[in-house]
Amino acid sequence: MKLALIGFGAIGQAVARALPEAQIGVLTRTQRPLPQNAKALASVETLRAFNPDLVVEAAGQEAAREMVPGLLTVGHSVLLASVGALADPETETRMRAAPTGGAQLLIPAGAIGGIDLVAALEKSTIEDVTYTGTKPPAAWSNSPAAKGRDLSALSEPEVLFEGTAREAALRFPKNANVAATLALGGAGFDRTRARLIADPDARGNSHAYSVQARGAAVRFEVTALPDPDNPGTSATTALSLVRAIKNRTDSFVI
Repeated sequence: MKLALIGFGAIGQAVARALPEAQIGVLTRTQRPLPQNAKALASVETLRAFNPDLVVEAAGQEAAREMVPGLLTVGHSVLLASVGALADPETETRMRAAPTGGAQLLIPAGAIGGIDLVAALEKSTIEDVTYTGTKPPAAWSNSPAAKGRDLSALSEPEVLFEGTAREAALRFPKNANVAATLALGGAGFDRTRARLIADPDARGNSHAYSVQARGAAVRFEVTALPDPDNPGTSATTALSLVRAIKNRTDSFVI
């Protein structure tokens, strides 16, 4: 498989390590050593010429908005890690309309699970969706919640945000992609409630949600270890991307 990575931070590096058999092209603004099976791509045009079987975006919402629609338009399927970019209505409209030539915009489960069941529910029957994200204070250090306060001094859990999934994804672009994924799979950005918490006693990044629909009541919770290179990202995020990539080529798919 030929794989193009946009971004080579914690997520991109983890994906590359997990796929040593793939031919990988990397488009990134940062200079980091690349594995033997990878080469640097200088621009989006170079990426297109590389002609990957799949593009994986893992560079943040700004890069997603800038690059992904154009790639979809010329027929490249994209696996989107920065799902929160779709919380912007204009961006969502552009990305949904962009794919041509059989291209797909693929939304991974990311740090959570059970999203396949949520997405299978008939949208009109969904009555309530609530998401709660709880992380150690260090995970919020590069977020708006850290402005004007010392999160490391917290002695008890503190709610940093309550509102819609749309508001959460736009205000916390590095911490609320899960809320965006749940919203897209379920009742939508404005009908999904989100709550973000910093907890000094948290042992990892916890994601919990509940969905009430006429066909089912869903409750899910997972506590994942933070990525060692980026405490704001759950280690399960890269695992989810790798599973989605392998499902493109494996003969036995779950």
